Amino acid sequence: MAYYLIAGAAGYVGSRLAWRLLDQGHRVRGIVRNPDTPTVEALAAQGMSVWTGDLTKAASLIGAAEGVDIAYNLTAPPLLDHSQVRALLVQGNQNLLAACSRSRALKAYIFAGNVSVYGDRGDTLIDEDTPPQPSYPLGEATAAAEHVLLEAARRHRFPALILRIGTIYGSGRDPLENVRNSAVMLIGDGTNFLAHIQIDDLLRVLERLPEHGQPGAIYNVADDLPTRAADFFGDLRGRLGMLPPRAYSAASAHYAGLDANIVGLASCSTRLANMRMKHDLGIELRYPDYTAWIDEQFGVEREVAV
Repeated sequence: MAYYLIAGAAGYVGSRLAWRLLDQGHRVRGIVRNPDTPTVEALAAQGMSVWTGDLTKAASLIGAAEGVDIAYNLTAPPLLDHSQVRALLVQGNQNLLAACSRSRALKAYIFAGNVSVYGDRGDTLIDEDTPPQPSYPLGEATAAAEHVLLEAARRHRFPALILRIGTIYGSGRDPLENVRNSAVMLIGDGTNFLAHIQIDDLLRVLERLPEHGQPGAIYNVADDLPTRAADFFGDLRGRLGMLPPRAYSAASAHYAGLDANIVGLASCSTRLANMRMKHDLGIELRYPDYTAWIDEQFGVEREVAV
């Protein structure tokens, strides 16, 4: 059994990964800022070792990676605080990297980044060799964090793996609920491509990376079907008996006071290719497109080829 370190163990992805690893009999140490939450207390009761720390404060991480085999940085930056976004992504990775460098047992360091580094690429199919072209603060900070890890991999053979993850959905992040509650809006003309990944498929990717991923590599993590925003939200609203979504221009959204990161994530086009992920990890997605999961929620049975 391996010893795992999860930074962001109280979060949506980190807590679910911790549960799975603990259920498999692995040892897990979770870095959290606040240990007194129901999620952290439940994981501690299940056997997770809780480490109270802040990735932006190097002193709080001294000893956090001692003895661990695999480290995950699954922390989610606060999008509306641009200075904190950069501090958590860039300084946070620098500090966690330094802590992990002291562990002689470390085999893999996995950073869960995002697709904002690509910026707006229109209809171009984007693979991992597509140069970063960030156009809003989250993308700029994420690209800087990636540079820190890639330099460590190149100069010191540090076993870093970088993920560029599409929008995560599933139980607890139900896009149907967001549409029903008017928590999302269509920004731009709707022709931009959105990349998605279902949470269970993402967890399987995270589990397979330490053994099958290539140190120093970048992986796009998304399903097989990049979808235009208008089609995605139009489908969800149609299933809920709602009218097609009303579109707002990016300029109007900025003028109305929406944050640049929110506007960028919603309006930039990222038509993501996932071939490297599927090839290297040998993974077959349970949800190759978002409609497979949505059909489940509505009780729609799919035909299966025999």
